[in-house]
Amino acid sequence: MQNQPPRINIRAEKASGVYANIAIVNTSQAEFVLDFARIMPGLPAAELECRVIMSPHRIKGFIGALKAQVDMYEKRFGPLEDSVESAGSIGFQVPQTTEIKTVQ
Repeated sequence: MQNQPPRINIRAEKASGVYANIAIVNTSQAEFVLDFARIMPGLPAAELECRVIMSPHRIKGFIGALKAQVDMYEKRFGPLEDSVESAGSIGFQVPQTTEIKTVQ
């Protein structure tokens, strides 16, 4: 029996996705917490767009899947730079400090 990826239903309001230009990773023994945020010029703080919580085993598989996708991308479009400076091409500077603030 061949393993097939699960079928995923996507509601129309979720199909367009969200844009994030910052990712913060925190860990505990039991889980990885991935916070995806967006910082825009003129705003005092980044806005959390999505939080994903995964087990260590699932995150390891996720890393492998991301690496495979990056490898395919680079074969098609050329190598990506590893430097942080290349991320500055979005047109504005990201602050060097990270502060997470909970808004209620």
